[in-house]
Amino acid sequence: MAQKYQILETEVTEAGQIVKFHDYLDKDFKHLTGIAVVDFFTFQSTLEYSAIDGKELLPRGFELVFLQANNFVNPSDRFFGLEDVDAKGKKIELEFKDGGTSPIYPFTLKIYLRLENENRKSI
Repeated sequence: MAQKYQILETEVTEAGQIVKFHDYLDKDFKHLTGIAVVDFFTFQSTLEYSAIDGKELLPRGFELVFLQANNFVNPSDRFFGLEDVDAKGKKIELEFKDGGTSPIYPFTLKIYLRLENENRKSI
């Protein structure tokens, strides 16, 4: 099974900041099968907008804590699973609002995307 991880990252410089990610998914992979945030500073942060080629991915107000993973979770289980999401070079847009709970600013927010050529639903 062909698989790739794509990383999006940006710096959060102040409490309550809205951070935006705009990128293109790898054109050599058919499906976006998972998304994860490996960060402990994003408690109470929310997803304000998410879309792939303008089509909503997750709803506004979706709490980032659902996308978080830590060292106590098996690496293969750290991703919030997605089904029927085409990748193939499509534009991904994500917008998060920082929850203001970080003990330090600035910090780097990283979003991990799992791309595959077979949809997880069929595996």
